[in-house]
Amino acid sequence: MTIAEVTREAIEQHVGGPPRRLRAAGAGRSGRDEISECIEEILAAEVTT
Repeated sequence: MTIAEVTREAIEQHVGGPPRRLRAAGAGRSGRDEISECIEEILAAEVTT
């Protein structure tokens, strides 16, 4: 059993009920998968504009 599994189980027992999806999950996602690959170009374009 991993630490994450133990933590989830402890939280579920403490809070009760099934796990919920966090509202903040995915916050800040741009929807663009290539950002990590071309961050230098993106930053350069933002600085010059």
